Amino acid sequence: MTTDDTAPDSGRGPRPWGEYALMIAGLAVLWGGSSWLKKTCEPPNAVWAAGIPAVVRFFAANPLRALGYAAEGLRVGAAPAVLFMCQELRTTRPLRQYLAMCLTLLGVALLTLAGGLVIAPNAVAYYVAMGVLLGTALPGAAGLVHVAFAWLRDRTAGR
Repeated sequence: MTTDDTAPDSGRGPRPWGEYALMIAGLAVLWGGSSWLKKTCEPPNAVWAAGIPAVVRFFAANPLRALGYAAEGLRVGAAPAVLFMCQELRTTRPLRQYLAMCLTLLGVALLTLAGGLVIAPNAVAYYVAMGVLLGTALPGAAGLVHVAFAWLRDRTAGR
């Protein structure tokens, strides 16, 4: 990571900020959509209580709900995307720009949290807010950790 205001010289150079914004929007859709799918496609409590054969029969009778319930697990695949984005930003952007982006993401997450407190939990806006909250808070927090470690490394190296 560079600590001055110039990006390092590497192959193609840093991605435009718009590409990172699209990645974060994709993460928000993934998290919000998967939360909605889980809530919408989950079998009733009576089916769960009846045991595994009843759950299998329920999903066999409702294949779209089974697909939606299985798709809920896709958000686990978002962790590598967040790590990739953080690593790329750390190597292609100056430390100050990376810090500014992380603080902006955390600010958006804070505003979303403040606005999301008044939304009913069953509304579609709730799932949108949850997606935006997770899609901005997690990359922002992960990036802030990267910035902190880079700053500590620079300080111990005497830069």
